[in-house]
Amino acid sequence: MAAIKLRQVQEDPDRKGLFGILGEYIQPDSTTSVQQAAVKFADGAKESASSEEYFWAFWGDVFSIAEQIPHDNPAQDKLAAFIRELTLVPETGNKVWETRVWIDLPLLRPAVREHLDVVTGHERISFHAFLARLWHAGVSPAIETTAIWVLRDALEEDTKPAGDGSAFDTQLAVAAVYIEYAGATIVQKLASQPSPQLDEVTQRSLRGGKLWKGESGLTPARFNFWGSRFTEVAGSTASDGVKAQALHAARLIEVWSETWLSK
Repeated sequence: MAAIKLRQVQEDPDRKGLFGILGEYIQPDSTTSVQQAAVKFADGAKESASSEEYFWAFWGDVFSIAEQIPHDNPAQDKLAAFIRELTLVPETGNKVWETRVWIDLPLLRPAVREHLDVVTGHERISFHAFLARLWHAGVSPAIETTAIWVLRDALEEDTKPAGDGSAFDTQLAVAAVYIEYAGATIVQKLASQPSPQLDEVTQRSLRGGKLWKGESGLTPARFNFWGSRFTEVAGSTASDGVKAQALHAARLIEVWSETWLSK
């Protein structure tokens, strides 16, 4: 597999360490373990990783790196593993927004929320694939909400391709990566909590789109509906690659529902 060359979008001497460490660690022929990479980075950031400004910039860098890696490249797995490993390094005693460095990954949730509004095109697919991997790695359970929103927008609205179809394809591909890279986590939660108890605010937040008439939140019926919709809309894609992604997501949902949710 070809090497991946990372570029630092915003040059900052104080943050070159992250790009240098990850630029070596994510390579297919790297002999650096995830533990070594995380400890080396955390040791080098002890003095600077103590402010709100640092963590806004840190997450911006991490997201930039994720967006430079194709969604199906193993380097994405390595990047998600690196973030999880940071939560295991010795605590520094520092807190940002009352969250511990590094165990609580300060500002991850607000950084994700802000970045959702600015990322576009193929970078959006890679970004969401990275979020799906973080969720699957147990790093940020709150990503479940983002996943439901993405799947709702792509599959629960009567959206038709417009123009060259690229926007439609991107939206569908973004939805598919949550099934591909976090689908097993979704199924495990459905198996253990098939009827989630949601407060009124959460019910409104996780409500369905126009085509979904069932309950709010993550339910087996809604999961199966997504599977059927992936199959339906796959034929409207402009790209054979996205069509294959959608059909693969549909098949995963079908098999998982039969093996995990129908007993």
